[in-house]
Amino acid sequence: MAFTLKNLNTSAKLSLTCFLLSIIIGTVSALIMLGLLLTHQESGFAIPSVENIKIKYHYPALVSAMKTSMNQYVADEEDIVAVSKWIAGGKSEEEYKKTIAPIMEMGCTSCHNPTSTMTGAMPGLPLTNYKEVLAHTNAGYSWVKMAKQAHVHLFGIGTFLVLVSTIFAFTSFRPWIRNTVILTSWIALILDVLCWWLTKYELSFAYVIVGAGAAMSGSAIGMCALAMLDLWIKVPWLTQPDEAPKAG
Repeated sequence: MAFTLKNLNTSAKLSLTCFLLSIIIGTVSALIMLGLLLTHQESGFAIPSVENIKIKYHYPALVSAMKTSMNQYVADEEDIVAVSKWIAGGKSEEEYKKTIAPIMEMGCTSCHNPTSTMTGAMPGLPLTNYKEVLAHTNAGYSWVKMAKQAHVHLFGIGTFLVLVSTIFAFTSFRPWIRNTVILTSWIALILDVLCWWLTKYELSFAYVIVGAGAAMSGSAIGMCALAMLDLWIKVPWLTQPDEAPKAG
């Protein structure tokens, strides 16, 4: 008979149950944190929209800030449109002086200034001239920030996912169930990170990020929950039949 989680002793089952439960709690906590960061809310379980994903991975940092964390300081939504059009139109210095500089002076430079003494000022992130503003107009995350986030994400989630998926591989569920859920979790993880880079250049990949993120977190939580169930309870319609003893 093949080894399954049900062959473990009670102590091992307790240990795995606690580990899997901690993964579920950690995954849910990560989803709460990600939702709050992307939606810029302070509490609750916030579900990010596709627009939130686009803001993070596609829009230039300047536009993203004006739409989110700095939105309360923007005089008018038309200012955001004007900045977006300036960036899309080539970011000329002449147009900056005519249209963008007054917007910066009205809502940004009082805090984003090396000499600012205002509460919450950001002197290390100045926006007082063309060159300083231009530095924040490239599409999406910088390559450095993207690479940093991607490798931390892959190493961190990959480490616990290989443990969870290996544990799930030894459950007594039918092979097609195990294989489908395991493959879904890994494909979703790779697609999620890959589309961070692609969304930087093409907005439609933001939808893939949303779907892949949901599939990855859902499959991880599902594997943990099903493995805990299999450790203690047999579900006949999900598990494969016990092998009949061989004759002789």
